[in-house]
Amino acid sequence: MLWLLLFYFMDKKLYFHFGVQWGVLPIYALAMYLACRSEARQTTELYAWQPALRTAFGTFVVTHLIAHVFYFVLLKFIDPGMINLQAEVFSEGLERSKNLLGEENAWKMKDQYQAEDFIPTFQKSAFAFTFGLIGGFIMALAVAWSTYGKSGFSKGK
Repeated sequence: MLWLLLFYFMDKKLYFHFGVQWGVLPIYALAMYLACRSEARQTTELYAWQPALRTAFGTFVVTHLIAHVFYFVLLKFIDPGMINLQAEVFSEGLERSKNLLGEENAWKMKDQYQAEDFIPTFQKSAFAFTFGLIGGFIMALAVAWSTYGKSGFSKGK
């Protein structure tokens, strides 16, 4: 959340930049890794696969939920004007992608979305949160794989 707040206060337009939005993933991965490391240090045995996966994914779910609630509250209650800014950033992205998408497809996509489409609702937020869990589970698999059974995670080291 602090990462997103930093860009919100620096430049609201940057808040919607894909690099900023995707930039939370390394933070999630670090949180998942630290949670696994903390749990592994509490056991005298080598860190097992199932606890590693459970801890990593549980950490992702909590951090992802906090981020989605923050986004919903920010756009719905704190700064509803950001909805128009998000639509503008989306439109600019389509303009830049004309060569990739084709001009006709870019215009069709631009015509399909209006600023109202970006208004957060509980249903949209719940869907986005749930959809994000798929990628989070894949990330949790990677973190769990990198942490389970490692001697560096044993209590004595």
